[in-house]
Amino acid sequence: MPRPADPNAKIDLLRAAEEVFVECGVDHAKIEEITGRAGHSKGSFYLHFGSKEDAFRQIVETMLARLAACLEESEALYAENISDIGEYLEHWRAKDLEMFDFIWGNRRVMRLMLEGGGSSQFGYLIDQFAQRSREQAKRALALGIRQGLYRAELDVEIASMMLAGGYDRVAREIVKQERKPDLAGMLAAVQRFCLVGLAAPTLAGFIDSQVNNGGNKKRHAGIHHKSSERKSPENSNQERRTRNVRRSPGS
Repeated sequence: MPRPADPNAKIDLLRAAEEVFVECGVDHAKIEEITGRAGHSKGSFYLHFGSKEDAFRQIVETMLARLAACLEESEALYAENISDIGEYLEHWRAKDLEMFDFIWGNRRVMRLMLEGGGSSQFGYLIDQFAQRSREQAKRALALGIRQGLYRAELDVEIASMMLAGGYDRVAREIVKQERKPDLAGMLAAVQRFCLVGLAAPTLAGFIDSQVNNGGNKKRHAGIHHKSSERKSPENSNQERRTRNVRRSPGS
């Protein structure tokens, strides 16, 4: 009678594969090392995976599926009318914290994933995830505009590119840390930057006037442009020549 398959074999192999991939990268990982750590045979490995690359792909797909679920849950924030802005902002931070707690808890694999698995053939994985994040940001921004949360003239293409790139950078920095950072404080600062930006009110008003007028220079209260009041070197020289002529003998 054949021996029944171990129902935990695939889980054991994936855990062992994570360890080996993190230590060696996908290119240099050995299936024998994976099976040895998992306590299973090579036959068991090939029963579940076509290759070590297939095992890595399944690990990454599991990670991306969890992150995608966090993104989808965050997007649900915009599904209904926002009646309590404070609650909305708190929920946003809570979903971000949930996602980045997951990233921290799986930082070794996440770092490997962000590096393309230590293999040139997996570089496309992070590009795919980055594009997915940007598409989610575009949908969230468009919904936010319809809810009246964001400016009607907001350029969704540019804003989504900046948001997705910013969150990607935060994730890359987190997975490099030896100690867990203050994720709640960091993400609160990220949220404030997303909503308020860099500019103080005076500068923000000036920038808006530039954008609204197609980039033409315009005076704005609190910001004085005296360049038009200054005399150019050519005009100053001309005035001096005129004065000299008036003072010259016989004039």
